[in-house]
Amino acid sequence: MPAEPSAKLRAVAIDLLWRQWRSLGAAATGRPVARQVDPEALILASLQCESEEPRLWTVMVDWLRSSARLSSVQRLKNLVGQFAGARELLPRLAASVTRESGDLRWRSLTRKGRNKDSPDPIRERAAGPTLESAPALMLRLRAAFGVGVKADLLAFLLGQRFRVSVATAASALGHSKPTVFRALQDLLEARMIRTTLTTTAAEYWIEAPPWEPLLGGAISRWGYWREILSYICALVQLERSTRGSASPYARAVAARDLAAEHETDLVRTELIDQELAVPRSAEWPDWKVFYSRFADRLANRV
Repeated sequence: MPAEPSAKLRAVAIDLLWRQWRSLGAAATGRPVARQVDPEALILASLQCESEEPRLWTVMVDWLRSSARLSSVQRLKNLVGQFAGARELLPRLAASVTRESGDLRWRSLTRKGRNKDSPDPIRERAAGPTLESAPALMLRLRAAFGVGVKADLLAFLLGQRFRVSVATAASALGHSKPTVFRALQDLLEARMIRTTLTTTAAEYWIEAPPWEPLLGGAISRWGYWREILSYICALVQLERSTRGSASPYARAVAARDLAAEHETDLVRTELIDQELAVPRSAEWPDWKVFYSRFADRLANRV
């Protein structure tokens, strides 16, 4: 059977997951990423990709054994619906993390009663989170200020080149708009961020240079991994559901509809632009080309 057109994209995504785990101090291979890691997006995407790369489970649970305290259970709840297939897998992970780390917050993610297929304990490999690395900025701020929306907002705003709105921050972080707005007002009152009024809405930013000596150097840009990885996970799920049962035309239409749902997010990542636009085509060869070029851009992302 020929490889799926998105096989190259899936391979790049799995390599990217390995690199992000390495950036956070996990016992993973590959060079670290340069942009900030979104830990909850990484967990949920790793769950979905575990069927293709089972070692991700071992690396993930091993790292969470010592680092679960820096994870946001609330964000996992908020984001799980955006990662195809993760909702059914998250309770199994939560049971393992609760057992391995003793973090009882994760118990709320388990199913009532016995969680089936919970594997034997995993041998400890990771020494713990690498908080001083630039891509681990969100974890570092959570360690300093507590796990919550304000630490997440600081990491997100520090990683931006442009001012952002409440809606943009809420979408990227997976928190509700009212929650993000209240947190921004508190950060404004503390004079940690700045704001300006536009013709449509207020926009917010942080003056990053004063933070650089405190954080030990240049600050990594925000990666927008949630947007990228949730699209790839949805694409993998779509291909599994249509494999061998749909015509090329039907598959192209389904691919077009899926990309349209994610297009706003993909444009925000800057992987989609005038040179590589989302196809409007119902021709399957056009989507093969798109997936290949998108994979190349993702592989070269720094």
